[in-house]
Amino acid sequence: MEFIRSNLLRRHTSATEIIEIDLPTHPLSHLIFTIVGEQATDEATLAEILAFLNTITVSDVGKTILSCQSEDLYGVNCYLYGRPPILSNNITTDDAIRTLSLIVPFGRRCYDPDECYPARAKGEVTLYAAMTALATSIDVGMISIDCVQLPEAHPTHYMRTRQMTISAPGATGDNEWTLPLGNELIAVQIRMTTFPTVTALATGVNKVELAIDEVEHYYTAAMAECMMGENIFHAGGSPTTMALQQLLLPPNIVYMDFDPSRDGRYLLDLKNAKSAKIIAEMGVDEATNITVMERVPVAA
Repeated sequence: MEFIRSNLLRRHTSATEIIEIDLPTHPLSHLIFTIVGEQATDEATLAEILAFLNTITVSDVGKTILSCQSEDLYGVNCYLYGRPPILSNNITTDDAIRTLSLIVPFGRRCYDPDECYPARAKGEVTLYAAMTALATSIDVGMISIDCVQLPEAHPTHYMRTRQMTISAPGATGDNEWTLPLGNELIAVQIRMTTFPTVTALATGVNKVELAIDEVEHYYTAAMAECMMGENIFHAGGSPTTMALQQLLLPPNIVYMDFDPSRDGRYLLDLKNAKSAKIIAEMGVDEATNITVMERVPVAA
């Protein structure tokens, strides 16, 4: 079996714009979306580099395959690959070239011919990257994008990744988040605004439960601080906010994991469910970003 690795965009100098690219026609394993920047005076933090990319979307004639903010895609990378995306040149030197590569996935594993995005006609699958103004710590911002195709693959499934922004509920306490039905859930990534950093044990979400057809399943009660402990499976080591060390995994991201063994045996099957919801006990009245990763069958 052969793969094809090709370049879609080469060192494109970007500012506030939407980059639009039609993707190749063979089955798609993944994209490598790389931000290149020249450091201005002092070290650019991971958060500042990520902010250069606002949102990234891949759609198939209007059907969403992937849509999320850069911070959430970073977290999805940590979840899938068990390590943080590569951020180069962690030095405090003026004009140092920094690169950050994010994987845009179409399956749980890269190069998997059984789980990737199927072949489509030219012009049907499109990437949209909404770029924003550079942080003051970065001088020149460029984008390079590579693509990996699997021309001999005949996938049975692909991975769909969609971000949902849940508005502040108006009070603390229980808040219900509805999940999409019809497929198998791989994981739900929860990105909060508030997480303990000094002395107060304050979390945007204190605890989560899962109810399928009004019956508890999988998660009957999971505390945010314990879910953070399980991030050892997703990035390794402890999160840090020191600029030179850089973040391994942002401390406000946790996962409801339905594929902990990475072999599909625990996937949450919602094909026949009538309702599915997360009951989140809010510790802070704030908006929450959740990213839902689904395993979707390829249409016959």
